[in-house]
Amino acid sequence: MSRAGLYWETLRHLKPSQLAWQLLRRASPLPAHRPVGAEAVRDGVRPRPFARPVVPAVGAAEISFLNRARPLDPDAMDWASRDAPKLWRYNLHYFDYLHWPVYPAAAKARLIDSWIAGHPAPAGDGWEPYPLSLRAVNWIRWWLTEPASQPVPTAWRDSLATQLAGLETRLEYHLLANHLVKNGKALLFGGLFFNGPRADRWRELGLRILVREAGEQLLPDGGHYERSPMYHCIVLEDYLDAVNLLRACPGVVPAAAEATLVAAATRALGFLAGITAGDGRIPLFNDSAFGIAPEPDELLAYGERLGIAPVGAASAATPFPPESSPRVSGGKGVAAEAAPTRIEFPNTGYYGYRHAGESLIVDCGPVGPDYQPGHAHCDTLSFELCVAGRRVVVDTGVWGYEADELRDYVRRTASHNTVALDGAEQSGIWGAFRVARRARPLSPTLQAGPDGSLEFRGAHDGYRRLPDQPVHSRRIRMQRGGPWEVFDLISGAGGGTHRALGYLHLGPDLEVTAEGPGTFLLRHPAAGLLLRVSVTGGSQTRLESGYHFPEFGLRRDNKIIIIEREDKLPLEMHYRIERLQTP
Repeated sequence: MSRAGLYWETLRHLKPSQLAWQLLRRASPLPAHRPVGAEAVRDGVRPRPFARPVVPAVGAAEISFLNRARPLDPDAMDWASRDAPKLWRYNLHYFDYLHWPVYPAAAKARLIDSWIAGHPAPAGDGWEPYPLSLRAVNWIRWWLTEPASQPVPTAWRDSLATQLAGLETRLEYHLLANHLVKNGKALLFGGLFFNGPRADRWRELGLRILVREAGEQLLPDGGHYERSPMYHCIVLEDYLDAVNLLRACPGVVPAAAEATLVAAATRALGFLAGITAGDGRIPLFNDSAFGIAPEPDELLAYGERLGIAPVGAASAATPFPPESSPRVSGGKGVAAEAAPTRIEFPNTGYYGYRHAGESLIVDCGPVGPDYQPGHAHCDTLSFELCVAGRRVVVDTGVWGYEADELRDYVRRTASHNTVALDGAEQSGIWGAFRVARRARPLSPTLQAGPDGSLEFRGAHDGYRRLPDQPVHSRRIRMQRGGPWEVFDLISGAGGGTHRALGYLHLGPDLEVTAEGPGTFLLRHPAAGLLLRVSVTGGSQTRLESGYHFPEFGLRRDNKIIIIEREDKLPLEMHYRIERLQTP
């Protein structure tokens, strides 16, 4: 597409309010940050323990984000860090490390002093609304839960108040989605930490944002509408934190508003309990990586501490017939499940099953909300497969958020376990977060067979712009213990010739060898696993090297089975994965 076409296909999906805010931010300067004095601190606020953060393996003299470590000197911090990627710099300003036990309380206090001294005026990454929102919450959480940091010094409180006053004028209405939730949460925390007229205004605004966004961002099946399991966990933690602090300040907000946040967290917990993979971790669909949000068990346990059970998973995740009713782990892990769990979340678009360390989960949902698909990948009809608690078919993951070749690599169709047609992308990804044309899912279903198997069927229209208006349909037959069979069909309005490439990305711990034409053996020595992939139907196959990014900034080599067929429509491809050996 031309540059003008890309912009048109991208911008035409935005909400009018987003466009208005974008124009306003460019046409007129934002209000100046004005220093404000802090109001009194609310007495007696004692929240329950928050979720334990993800803590990297660092020593007391270093700091690490996105698998990049640097020396740490609290008295000589380089807060600009201009040689680091923007996301690394953002993390530096989040102050998540206040909750890392490796640093003593005195060092954490010096880091706050250093930040305040180095940012007397609003400039740089740290004053942007998103990192400001996370930092405000982290400071308040630490002050409320670390007795060694009490009483809160006046300079700290004044700095926080000035930051929140600036945030109030810079809410991210031009972006919406999880950014606006973070803004609302920060204002709510500030309005519950401080006590006065200004705090009342922040609290009411933050609560209004969280209540409104709960109804839109958390779908009826509980999934977050950006369709990233990682961001789902992040937003779920935001709502659990909001409930936690509200309950520590009884009677401050209307009961109906608190009930709305509890209901949202309940739905979101149910979704998380339902879509957790056989290894106990999130699927890596769209922009998702490990090591950012707390693990599913930690979030489920946090909900349990707050008395919020993952109700909703029962209606969305039901067992294979004729097994008993579904069982949600409630924070105790998925390995103990007695019955298989059928995964069916039609609003979000996830389908499959999980049982005793085994899972197959398919992504057949929209790329995200039309007005904010920034975390979307070309992964429609892709899937991940866990066997014996090991992820053997993997999503490529995420390297970083810079607009570079690795960002393009992880978002492209060829980096997912789906089919690319004629060298085209399912959706028009461009830049770091842009999407022009979008693949739309078509009629996904999950049906049970009489033999206890499940069969997923779905399609998408991402290739209809090509000659013959082709549609990619996929059928996946899944059986507990295997085999797992994938049937792909490319059909269209005409009978032209097209070239289809199917991709199967394998776990980096697997040893992969070609057994014969169209047949590959997958070995996982540590787990004692042996599997065979068999490709039938006349397709050509080859084995190539690729990359798997399970965490930001962590690249692992892996193998990719590529299935190629060039033929007239309708064009079919098929492969089968079977387990040959048990531990």
